[in-house]
Amino acid sequence: MEVCSFMRFKRRNGTYTSWAAQNFFIDQVITHNGLQYPYLPIAVATNSSTRGGDRSEAALGAGISALSMNVFAEAAAEEWLLEVRSVKVNRATLQPGQLLVVEYWSSQQVQHSTNDAFVTLQLASPLDAVKAPGGRVLNQSLVGALPTSGTLTLQ
Repeated sequence: MEVCSFMRFKRRNGTYTSWAAQNFFIDQVITHNGLQYPYLPIAVATNSSTRGGDRSEAALGAGISALSMNVFAEAAAEEWLLEVRSVKVNRATLQPGQLLVVEYWSSQQVQHSTNDAFVTLQLASPLDAVKAPGGRVLNQSLVGALPTSGTLTLQ
């Protein structure tokens, strides 16, 4: 299965930044949900999990450039949310198709080494991310009965 990630940053006040990218259609600007996403050779690893299955951290990686360093640094400093829309790509037509999942991650810190050609933005738990806009958190009045043990997963 071919998957394209459409990514953009959201400020803590709920507004989106002008930064947007997709990582599948090389040298193309793809319109998805009415927004334009230019190609950027960028990788998002959202499958980090703990032994118990909690998805608590992820990373966004790109080649080092003044643009990627500045955007990642501002995202970390302002704790922007990263919205990742994973979309199935039709193999026959190479067109974006069914939306698989939408994930939100909280930007934490930038990591890079002068010996490496990549810069990484560390991302935190999606549960940490969903509590920021408007100061809302998961609670019983919003979602009904909450478990007292175990883990929550986003589907």
